[in-house]
Amino acid sequence: MTVRIGGVLLAAGRSRRFGSDKRMARLASGETVLDRAVAAFAPAVDELVLVIGAADEPGAFAAWFPGVRIFRARDSAAGMGSSLAEAIRAAPAWSGCLVGLADMPFISPGTVRAVRAAMGEEIVVPRYRGQSGHPVGFPHRVFAALSALQGEAGARALILAESARCRFLDVDDQGVLADVDTPEALRAAEAVCAS
Repeated sequence: MTVRIGGVLLAAGRSRRFGSDKRMARLASGETVLDRAVAAFAPAVDELVLVIGAADEPGAFAAWFPGVRIFRARDSAAGMGSSLAEAIRAAPAWSGCLVGLADMPFISPGTVRAVRAAMGEEIVVPRYRGQSGHPVGFPHRVFAALSALQGEAGARALILAESARCRFLDVDDQGVLADVDTPEALRAAEAVCAS
């Protein structure tokens, strides 16, 4: 059987704390937050699914990211867990998937590749200085549990429940912890991750 690893990049949030659409926020390089996240993920997976919100226009994202499958989560207002569950239920026959957050633009592409390379039957969690981060690699055997997630709760409870079958991958990449919920957090993370 051919091993195919998909990527699920969650970009369906409403950016309430950011004050504007943080996916479109510009980095010092001129890229948007979403540009950077997609660029880190796409080369590491066999197919990338970008999960957008119910109010988003899929056509605009499809034109922006040719080659990326755009999935509009109809229940995105219920929270990240619901959006992830919808995307997993609609996923092709992957052997596993990497799940990441679009508001974490400072993850190194090398880290994404390393998580993918470590995948097997264990959940793979990157860790920086003892703290777990993203993206997380999930084998197909836990897809049913992912597809049952609801509301805001992501997959943290699943990772805890599966701790005996998790592989923690130590990486020298602060970006695995740096999500950007406010403009100030974006600037601070950019400064720290660039140093």
